[in-house]
Amino acid sequence: MNTRKILYLLATAALMLVTASCSQEEDPTAGKVKVTFIAHLPETLDSRAIGDGSKANELFFWVFDENNQEVLEMRQHNIAFDKNSNTANVSAYLTPGHVYNFSFWAQRKGIECYDPLTTSQVNMYYWDLYCNDDTRDAFWGWIPDLYVDEAGEITRDIVLVRRLAQVNVGITTEGYNNAKAAGIDLAEYDSELYIESSSSQPITYSAFNVREGAPYTTHSQYQEYEVNFWQSESPILVEPLRVGSNRYYYLAMSYFQPEVAVPTLGNVTLILHHKVTGKTLTYEFPNASFQGNKRTNLILRGITERVGFEVVIDENFDNLEYNYDENGDPLPGNGNGGNNGN
Repeated sequence: MNTRKILYLLATAALMLVTASCSQEEDPTAGKVKVTFIAHLPETLDSRAIGDGSKANELFFWVFDENNQEVLEMRQHNIAFDKNSNTANVSAYLTPGHVYNFSFWAQRKGIECYDPLTTSQVNMYYWDLYCNDDTRDAFWGWIPDLYVDEAGEITRDIVLVRRLAQVNVGITTEGYNNAKAAGIDLAEYDSELYIESSSSQPITYSAFNVREGAPYTTHSQYQEYEVNFWQSESPILVEPLRVGSNRYYYLAMSYFQPEVAVPTLGNVTLILHHKVTGKTLTYEFPNASFQGNKRTNLILRGITERVGFEVVIDENFDNLEYNYDENGDPLPGNGNGGNNGN
């Protein structure tokens, strides 16, 4: 074998060793531990109903270190949910010997009222909102203080929860039928909801802290004292409004973000717009109580009267229940009335 060929073979072998060495050095997972999370949307007894979680189909993911500082290169989004299991898988390769915290946010892909791409927060917008829009449903999760060792891959399950409040307005079957007998077919109307604070406390907030699972309540630039869910393209919902074992006709529904730890009082105005004549029907509910992760149900007995409203948490809202009379005062057997379900 001539000298030139020997030199060529030696150079080729050296290049292969260098390439292999560089490939190992460039492997971002070398020396890391794979941590996988299986995020679950909450289960519901009434599949494909309002508030069943099925509208959320995109997961956002944040990683924070021991000092609760975000590890920016670990942030992920556009993670799809499996349509059959309502779960999404997300993985991160982390340095062993360290403690990490993880946050999750799930929403409808492409929706414009939420922006989760801002570091450590979800911006929430309250303009051009339609009433009866269930695609605004969203969920949050938090796994704190997970120690990563060298023992091997880690897999954790997490069930996401709501931090939004849901407001529903319904009417009894008798009231609905009586209205129709009087020549008022409520199915011919679109819904509009206007909610304003009835105290000095903001009714909702426009930034959500993904590390705390609650809105930024101390920042004045995020405080909103009124919110309007417009009637355009907001036909009355066909499915029934379920409150415990009772069933009502839906008139209006919306989501917004009040405080999570304490109740917020607000005045609610429902305006029904006739799709052809433009005639309106208006109903007011003063001092309704709202809280993150709770449903406020406002029930009309008829088109000329209203019944007391309830704040209810059902299987989708952590299995706690609180009832209030028409003045907003707790009814007997109302529990502690202040637990937020945590």
